[in-house]
Amino acid sequence: MPPARFWEFAHLSDDFKKMGWVDQVPRAGKLYIGGLHALYQKPDLFEKAKITHILSVLDFDIYEAGAFKEYKHYMLRVDDDPNEELLKHFKETCSFIDEALRNGGGVFVHCAMGKSRSATCVCAYLMQRFDMTPEDALAQVCEGRPVCSPNPGFMEQLRVWREMLKARDGERAEEIYQKWSKERFRGDWWTWDKRGRETKL
Repeated sequence: MPPARFWEFAHLSDDFKKMGWVDQVPRAGKLYIGGLHALYQKPDLFEKAKITHILSVLDFDIYEAGAFKEYKHYMLRVDDDPNEELLKHFKETCSFIDEALRNGGGVFVHCAMGKSRSATCVCAYLMQRFDMTPEDALAQVCEGRPVCSPNPGFMEQLRVWREMLKARDGERAEEIYQKWSKERFRGDWWTWDKRGRETKL
């Protein structure tokens, strides 16, 4: 792990410290979620869970030095920022998770702390696989890892993903995506937080 990244884990709240290293998503087979630190500190848990695939959603590449060669991995370089786009990656991340699970593998999805980016990707998969709303998908993920909370920009993208999944065909889904992409809101964290709270009202 790059030395500059240790600060991300040195000041975790008590809620984070109570989370498991490798938390299983209920009723989703061998699908697990957690933070980056589990990869470096708990390889025994990966063996016990029979994890074969890793989906990494970070703003830096942990595989450049050839680490973790024993797993099949998918790397997304994305920051935990509400203005970042994960939506355009959902088809690929869902396919990666689905193929692994259908072939008997185990999947660990992680970001830095196992809270926002990783939870968003897991929710997108549950929505596609089980025809769920973003809120129901997140509730299911939180059963296994209560700290999960996608940032408001990612929650908005999950709602757009729901519309795309409900579209009658691929062309209509693409229209929904393009409209959102062209008109999407961008702002600082404060305005995103305010927007997110207003959406819940």
